[in-house]
Amino acid sequence: MTDIDNQVNERDPSAQVASEPPAGSPRSVWTHPDLIAGIVIIVAAGALLTRTTAMPVMTSLLPVAMLGALVVLAALMIGRALLGGRSGRKLAPRYPVFANAGAFAGIVLAIALYIAGVVALGFYTSTAIMLPVVAWCFGYRDIKRLLLADVIFTGGLALIFVVLMGQELPAEFFTR
Repeated sequence: MTDIDNQVNERDPSAQVASEPPAGSPRSVWTHPDLIAGIVIIVAAGALLTRTTAMPVMTSLLPVAMLGALVVLAALMIGRALLGGRSGRKLAPRYPVFANAGAFAGIVLAIALYIAGVVALGFYTSTAIMLPVVAWCFGYRDIKRLLLADVIFTGGLALIFVVLMGQELPAEFFTR
């Protein structure tokens, strides 16, 4: 049954309402992937927010804004999952945030490797390596466009942080 069918049934109480959840929807609201992902995102963002207190104000502005937005969006995702599960209405998304646990684990691993790479290799080197590798792992195979996007993105970051903002990022391994 599609969402359009459900909307038609809500308008017409005499119509038969399906008692089974749609295919792929979780059985319990407490095991809903959106709820679990939202909690993990809030905990991780909260932990990272505590690291920004030691930064200068201008340096911490961007991370605080991004992490704050992440917390708000994760709270909305949790609220939608909880409201959809309790009211019986189909407010929760028909398709979960991550349908593939392996891909989600790969993303978490890539983030951990990127953080370790920034410390060991430097910000720009890690970014230049990570961007095409992650895109390649998720199926993008056009090498010319990957390299062009890598140069534009990493160069854009250098332009913003070094030239426009005058910020120093973790030193590159070849300049230490």
